[in-house]
Amino acid sequence: MLTRFCERCERQTVDGHLWCPERDCPAEAGYPIFKFGDFLGDLKITKLITVYRHAAIYAAERNDVPVWVKVAHTAPDCDERLKREAQALEPVARAANRTPKWLKGFMRKPRHSLPILLPPYPAPSKRPYGEITFRGETKVYMVFEPFEGVILADLLKENPQLWHYEVAWVITHVAEQLRPWVGRGLLHLSLTPDVILVDRDKQNHWRAAVLDLGWLVAPTDAQILGQALDRCEPAYTAPEVLVARTGVQVTQASDVHSLGLVTYEMLAGHPGFEPKLLRDERVRRSVTQNRAVLPVERPELEGAGVVKIVERATALTDRFPNMLEFARALLAIYGPQPKEARPLPIRTYVVLVLLAIILLIVLGVAVFLLLQVMAPSPGAAS
Repeated sequence: MLTRFCERCERQTVDGHLWCPERDCPAEAGYPIFKFGDFLGDLKITKLITVYRHAAIYAAERNDVPVWVKVAHTAPDCDERLKREAQALEPVARAANRTPKWLKGFMRKPRHSLPILLPPYPAPSKRPYGEITFRGETKVYMVFEPFEGVILADLLKENPQLWHYEVAWVITHVAEQLRPWVGRGLLHLSLTPDVILVDRDKQNHWRAAVLDLGWLVAPTDAQILGQALDRCEPAYTAPEVLVARTGVQVTQASDVHSLGLVTYEMLAGHPGFEPKLLRDERVRRSVTQNRAVLPVERPELEGAGVVKIVERATALTDRFPNMLEFARALLAIYGPQPKEARPLPIRTYVVLVLLAIILLIVLGVAVFLLLQVMAPSPGAAS
């Protein structure tokens, strides 16, 4: 029997039953997860990274090489969402792998901001995702390169109120990474602190990555919108999405609301709506009924104008039309994040030193030969 995990209170059980002393915790609805040492084909699970409502991400090993793997929960809508995400990430992986492997070893290692897919099987596959039977159930999964850093939700537990410059740069970077899909008019509908990973560079700046592309749904696709509503995190979901079945229009401004709530949580030091230990029905009521403006009570931000930007992003109406416009408003205040200086591999420095030595030797030989040619012969003096 698989271990069960509650993504709300983060409790685990090995006997398939979850119970929590908190009255409203939906622990009994926990998701089955793999444990250390389980094998998914040739992938050995080594660590649970995070659990979403549609999938879980694990650290794993393939032939002693570390990888990450995302496995969809056993449900048709979860399987289809992961397949769409893998297909959307396939061009990102192709672009990242254009450079020959032998040359990559001598170049600065890039910091990836989106999952870079790896083959799902040991042998080549035409599909970017894998399917395998595990204890009688078909599991859909995708494999990608590991990330360094910590999930934003975990970071906020240790340091709930963050420096507003880093907050702005993280949020604008997230929006920029989602640009290809925003430009196509698709909706994410799952933006929470759990889908953002941050890491500190050598200059101590945060660098963000997006671990999940969301539903990738068009605003007119009623079927997938319904699936998103069933599996969304109400505390980070726009009110019009939560009442979508009543005919209220869902647009890209709905994702602005979610990203605005993440921004608010990083600045205010607490979430706009309690996301844990409350049943979805109670959270939905908080988000959709008697809604008030969410104040960011930090005096140093009042003059910067960022408070008004966050208030507009999380408002009921008249939000920014999409995430890119929201990011542009933040960039107008904070400017772009300083570029990261990535070091060259040691082997590159070794090669450069060897080339310099060879060049000096060649120049030395050339000068010696030139002097020999220019020197007068012994018979010329007489």
